[in-house]
Amino acid sequence: MLATDLDSYHRGRVMPETKTKILVCNAGSSSLKFSLFDAEDEALLADGGIDWIRKPTRLIFRRAGQPEIREELELEKHADAAARILDDLQAGPSPALASLEDVRAVGHRVVHGGERFTSAVRITAEVKREIEHLGELAPLHNPASLDGINVVEQVLPKALQVAAFDTAFHATLSEAARTYPLPQKWTRQWGIRRYGFHGLSHSYCAGQAAKMIGRRDLRLVIAHLGNGASVAAVRDGVCVDTSMGFTPLEGLMMATRSGTIDPGILIYLLQHKGLDAEELDKALNYQSGLLGISGISSDLRQILSELPHNPDARLAVDVYVHRIVQTIGAMAATLGGIDALVFTAGVGEGSPEIRKRVCEKLKYLGLELDRAANETCEPDADIAMPASIARILVIATREDLTIMRETRRLVGSSLGRYRGNEHARPSLIIDENNRQTSAPLGQKRASPVRE
Repeated sequence: MLATDLDSYHRGRVMPETKTKILVCNAGSSSLKFSLFDAEDEALLADGGIDWIRKPTRLIFRRAGQPEIREELELEKHADAAARILDDLQAGPSPALASLEDVRAVGHRVVHGGERFTSAVRITAEVKREIEHLGELAPLHNPASLDGINVVEQVLPKALQVAAFDTAFHATLSEAARTYPLPQKWTRQWGIRRYGFHGLSHSYCAGQAAKMIGRRDLRLVIAHLGNGASVAAVRDGVCVDTSMGFTPLEGLMMATRSGTIDPGILIYLLQHKGLDAEELDKALNYQSGLLGISGISSDLRQILSELPHNPDARLAVDVYVHRIVQTIGAMAATLGGIDALVFTAGVGEGSPEIRKRVCEKLKYLGLELDRAANETCEPDADIAMPASIARILVIATREDLTIMRETRRLVGSSLGRYRGNEHARPSLIIDENNRQTSAPLGQKRASPVRE
């Protein structure tokens, strides 16, 4: 028996009685990460990835109840990586996949959806053309996502493919919040506007925060602090502002990205120092941020270890924290106050020192940190003092689970009378009756530094 309408999906009854497996793919320029889910109970059956950004190429493969596999490989193409991952999923006496036919659908993370894609969509030839066209706005990300989509299309031709966009959660920004004060030709003809990124992470954390606090009418400030970093202001589950803009370069200081700087600096460097656009791009995206100021590393853990004896390390951390505090304060002003501050991603989840330094400067917002809880917490956790006016949450972001849920929604809609309505805007936070009881892997996973 198969339920076919979206109302029954939100009651958790859309999937067939047989187990339905959904594969989630996140293709980077030199990597392919994956997660395999049982779509009915949201159990994570296996995850890992292949990364060839450094030599030799490295494979990580995890399955519940089994030792983690780490292996060095020689492959350097998305097609070869996908083939190897699918082979591993079918390997062993009790494989995660009995056959490729078990994969009902594949969800792909796509960084930039532009103005057109404001929710997840089923992938068609037209959608692929638009993702390719948007590659000029995300040259490091969209082409890689398209490679992943094309590879999976060849290997799993019967599986429904879905694109989930990092920009979609921010499609609710008001015209005032998304508009740059630039000439109309730039904004109206060339599409120069604020899009925002890390939306899959912000969406998941907004839903999880509502679940933890027990209400949805919240003013949330979510700090996604990883290699890339952004802050979002979310009211009642809807994004109203965010720190990233036209590109992921705007906003906070990051591992190797500058974040927001005076545009006049770029004009000065072009006119008086002989730099060209390519040199500016390289410097701002790969040589700035924590790496640029510290001169040590883009890894915050290493910089923190050198604080006692390295003034450049101290300056890097001071600027990093200053920019975070400044941005959180701006988001709280936009919301007219704050009910909870959320820390997520690699630094947000894994650095008690940064959380402490940030919260110490935000007491005026009613945030009172429990220092003992901060030092010992495991996500998901509330690390505010009981008397704190606003809560302080540490949440392990699950972009893969968000993509799986969006894919599952479209698998359900493709089965019944909603077929073809892939552009219907979904709730990017799961319905309150869906209790979000995701089953983790049997063994504890190391938390990578997330983008």
